[in-house]
Amino acid sequence: MRIAEDRGELAADALAGLKRRLTSYRRLADPETSWDRGVPRAWLEDLLAEWAAFDADAFQARLDALPQQRAEVSGQTIHLVHVEGHGPRPLPLVLTHGWPGSFLEYLPVLPLLTDPGAHGADPADAFTVVIPSLPGYGFSGPPPTSGMTGREVAGLWYELVSEGLGYGRFVAHGSDLGAGVTGWLARDRPDAVAAVHLATPSLAVVPESLTEREEEFARLVGQWTAEEGGYMHEHATKPSTLGVGLSDSPAGLGAWIGEKVVAWSSTRPDGSTAFDRELLLGTLTLYWATGTIVTSLLPYWAHRHLPGAALPAGDPSPVPTAISIFGGERVPFPKPPRELAERYYNVTSWAEHPVGGHFPAVAEPELLARALRDAFRPARQSG
Repeated sequence: MRIAEDRGELAADALAGLKRRLTSYRRLADPETSWDRGVPRAWLEDLLAEWAAFDADAFQARLDALPQQRAEVSGQTIHLVHVEGHGPRPLPLVLTHGWPGSFLEYLPVLPLLTDPGAHGADPADAFTVVIPSLPGYGFSGPPPTSGMTGREVAGLWYELVSEGLGYGRFVAHGSDLGAGVTGWLARDRPDAVAAVHLATPSLAVVPESLTEREEEFARLVGQWTAEEGGYMHEHATKPSTLGVGLSDSPAGLGAWIGEKVVAWSSTRPDGSTAFDRELLLGTLTLYWATGTIVTSLLPYWAHRHLPGAALPAGDPSPVPTAISIFGGERVPFPKPPRELAERYYNVTSWAEHPVGGHFPAVAEPELLARALRDAFRPARQSG
């Protein structure tokens, strides 16, 4: 395995025509001002105007300030941010993002984890943080044409962290697709993974012996899927068709990602979206400049079509698993009951928060940092 210092560079040719495309897109004829049918015209026009004024050079400079590496792992090129912790015994921690995110969403919480003493917390809770980009996302190389399952990505992460970086024992956190990867890490590598933390994981309802709370959850999931799950069905069935529009039109990309960011984010007291606008613009720029929107959809295709993709129920890993359910989204996700999670994981801690939404590292970095410190403190003591 080769790991080298690297610079994630935004493609200049992709950025060159971006502003022209942003200022000359065909306006929506739909005057809808609410979010009932999707992204409103006025909101999208504001977003695209701000994106046209976005300083890509300053964004590149912020990226250049990060300690980045590139690893060749079992034929896959993986980009990662790797930051040493400041404390007596920093614990290695892997953070895995989901869609429509990227490694960028963990940057607000990064200093709180690596240098807690500088942020009013105990230096003994310091982590050395590894943030890999999923295959096909950002500066990581593309996956196979059929995508990769969460289990396959978990195998790459184990090789990267244990064999490549030399951390024989580590902990891991994931949200969205990253929660699936982290769950497979716990299941397949209990020898290396001391504990995991999951943020609002997706849990499939088992078909038999449902409790009353599980039945209600199944009903709510069906309702949510019928109203809100069209994106997921399209990702899992025809990602290449959808990807033509998203990779050719920044307006389409901004609408597809922006609508989900607004729907899934929690809100601030003033009603604004907790997902910072600069971060959204940086995320859109990363997707556009790396040309990775199509490959970012492939995990959904892989989960639907490749055998063994789903984490099995009824045989949980022995790895201690802390689960945090974050809420406050504009379009609420159904909240799973603990007994359903216990079919999949060795749940040792369960917490529910009214804020944080789908992107807690962005919306509530202090809250997530405390949750991770608390969740992994026993692993430090036992290690």
